[in-house]
Amino acid sequence: MPDILHEVTINGSVDKIYEAITTTHGLQSWWTFEATTEPTVGGVMAINFSVFDVHMKFTVDKLAAQHVTWTPTEGVPDWTGTHVTWDMTPTERGTKVLFGHRNFTTTDGSFAYTSFTWAWYLISLKELIETGKGRPHNGDPTT
Repeated sequence: MPDILHEVTINGSVDKIYEAITTTHGLQSWWTFEATTEPTVGGVMAINFSVFDVHMKFTVDKLAAQHVTWTPTEGVPDWTGTHVTWDMTPTERGTKVLFGHRNFTTTDGSFAYTSFTWAWYLISLKELIETGKGRPHNGDPTT
C-alpha cells in the first residue's frame, strides 16, 4: 500500500509541535481556521475548507508525547482506510517530524494532490513554530 511520507526538522520543541497538532487553536494556526478537535483518544477532529465544500472528520487514535495518529472517517473518498501519523524526535537543531499519511490503496485519485498539500501545510506548521505565524487556510478561495 502506498504511503505519503514527509520529513522536516523544525526549530522548536516536541511539546510545541504536539500542541500545534493536537489542539483546536494549534490546528487553526497552521492548517485551517475551520478546525476543531477533542484532544483525547477517541476524540473527533473536524477539518473544513467550506469555500471548496471539503469537510473532513478524523478520529484521534493515539496521543503520546512523541507520536500522534489520526484516522479519517469522513471526507475525501480515497482516504478511507488510511491513517495519519506524526512521529517527533528531539534533535540538536530542534525536532525531526516524520509525517505519514499511510495505507492508500492506489497512487491514483487524490494521492499526488494530497502529498502536495500536506507538504504545504507542514511548511505552515514549521513557520508557526519557528516564527509564531503559520499560513492556515483562511476561507479565501485564492489561498
